Amino acid sequence: MRTLLAVSGGIDSMCMADMYGRAGGDFAIAHCNFHLRGADSDADAQFVEEWARAHGVRFFRADFDTASYASEHGISIEMAARELRYAWFAQIAAEHGFDAVAVAHNANDNAETLILNLLRGTGLRGITGMSPDSPLYPKVEPGTVTSFGHFPKVEHENTTSFGKIPKDDGVRLVRPLLGMTREDIEEYAREHGVAYREDRTNAENEAQRNRIRNLVFPEFAKVNPSFVRTLNSDMEHFAQAGAIAEDYFREAESQILSEDGTIDVDKLLGFKHWKYLLFRLAEPLGFSEKTLDTAVALIEEHAEGRAGTFSGKRFYSPTHVMETSAAGITLRKRTEDIQEDSLTVNGPGTYTFRGRTVRIEVLDGLAGVSLKQPAGTLICDASSLPFPFTLRGWCAGDWMRPFGMGGRAKKLSDLFTDNKLSLSDKESAVVVDSPAIDRDHDGHVAAVAGLRMDEALRVAEGSERILRITIL
Repeated sequence: MRTLLAVSGGIDSMCMADMYGRAGGDFAIAHCNFHLRGADSDADAQFVEEWARAHGVRFFRADFDTASYASEHGISIEMAARELRYAWFAQIAAEHGFDAVAVAHNANDNAETLILNLLRGTGLRGITGMSPDSPLYPKVEPGTVTSFGHFPKVEHENTTSFGKIPKDDGVRLVRPLLGMTREDIEEYAREHGVAYREDRTNAENEAQRNRIRNLVFPEFAKVNPSFVRTLNSDMEHFAQAGAIAEDYFREAESQILSEDGTIDVDKLLGFKHWKYLLFRLAEPLGFSEKTLDTAVALIEEHAEGRAGTFSGKRFYSPTHVMETSAAGITLRKRTEDIQEDSLTVNGPGTYTFRGRTVRIEVLDGLAGVSLKQPAGTLICDASSLPFPFTLRGWCAGDWMRPFGMGGRAKKLSDLFTDNKLSLSDKESAVVVDSPAIDRDHDGHVAAVAGLRMDEALRVAEGSERILRITIL
């Protein structure tokens, strides 16, 4: 099997390269320079290239402006690096006939991912762990842009700039070190004299994964010194449970979906675990948990005869719309004619926007009004946010001066990261926009409903009216 090894220069990937070299397999080296650590990034690239040259191994290199890419697409640096490298690996494999791409994830990485996914709320599929062998990318037709990356234009050795993946359904993503703990790998490096580069940022705790690794895992080890192997074993059991749930879903799917893709609500409700079935149908299309909770409440009211009108309700994800009708529930891709770009709020009331229900209330004076802001509620001075104002989705350049931060400006993308919002939650976020906030600076927004508001909206002691914005 011809294998392309993803080698960063760190201990894990260098041990993997050493193992492949000793086994005498047919492999090449691929290195990504993300240009995030200045001279250290360049030194890593040079180190890996010299190793490949010394061992007579073919070497591929890509240079990415990762920070600009992350900013352009409104995503984290970590996600940007992931999209960039896997898109490039796929292109190299397709163009040069590699059967597999090998990455050096180990048992500790797997355990870290489990904890992160538990905290993010990714559901059963997010806690089954990494697979030692899986498809590198989805099946595609010739010239089709696949969904796992944005495919930026990149210049690199022996390949052309990419944006489309040729049809090749057989390339695998393998993780040969998944059964080894970090301690196992360190022992292997000592025994075989493996040279590697130290990434100094691994000791810093700004990144979520580093905080788990450096602060949380040492506490776990005090409770169970073998916790990494225990968590990996648990993930195998979760994967088995996931397979059973998948079989249940597939069997039910054939019964509740009509030929045109409409969900028969009566048949759906005939299943004991109908909420799970709805989640499995809708979650892969980007619908957030909050949006699905609203849809579930509507279905429950319909089942109990309490829903005033079931038909004609729409719930939105960044890419799809869920629409109710007399025939059932339809899931389909969004088109421009149903795209909700913005909604004008002319006064108090309950509004539906992008599948979210937003209640706007105006209260007279401060008497009897608690200024505590529970989750999902913003309380501000009504005079600072006069009607009409606008509800819209967020844009990459949006920013505010969050109340309580001393007037410091903060991009909404950073605010979302700080609050650990998932991609679907970010895309369904409801931004409150008003020219009364700042006419001189583009992108200065009033609030993100249910999350944070700009300091300009703060309630002063003499405020005569209070505006309360609640995400239901």
